Amino acid sequence: MLAHGSYVIATAENLPPAEGTERLDCLATALNEINEGVIFLNSDPQIVWYNRAFDKLTVENREGLVLVAAVIELAKDFRQDLRLSHDIGKDNNSYSTSRSVVAGGISHRLHCTLMPKGMFGAEAYLLCLVKRSASRWSSYEQHLRQTWSLTEREAQVAVECLQGKKNLEIAECLKISVETVNKHLDKVYQKVSVRGRSELASRLLDSSIM
Repeated sequence: MLAHGSYVIATAENLPPAEGTERLDCLATALNEINEGVIFLNSDPQIVWYNRAFDKLTVENREGLVLVAAVIELAKDFRQDLRLSHDIGKDNNSYSTSRSVVAGGISHRLHCTLMPKGMFGAEAYLLCLVKRSASRWSSYEQHLRQTWSLTEREAQVAVECLQGKKNLEIAECLKISVETVNKHLDKVYQKVSVRGRSELASRLLDSSIM
């Protein structure tokens, strides 16, 4: 479920008419299969729909509300720019904007575009794409998984450990218990054949691509 906050999710009366809803449902089936977050917003702007990837982004990020607020703020600014330009009636397909936002220490790129009028009803809805920017640490997670056969979560814990975070901090960041962090670290130690954090840092960074 999307991280709760002060933003507004559209209610039934704000949703597209029946024909538009059918089109949205059809498109949603495909958009739920991609890794980037996708959100549709109406003119208020209120969130009309979001895909599973965006839900995952907001729930897993300790500052998920910041990400949601950034999407809505971008949509508001975009609508205002369109009104100020007086060009909204010319060629809606040509309008788009983007910006970067940092939430939970992670950089994201937001892209917003105006959907054609009539696609989901009389109103022109906004589509926002949220992409988590690849960082050196996220690339390093992939490196650890391939080199040491770590699971996704084990690699995440290992990277947090290499950044100097204590087990409690890792647990809070990844939204898991300290006991679970300990279990993952034990698995990492076994796979990498080390006895503790110091040896782990030395062994992993020796094989680093960073």
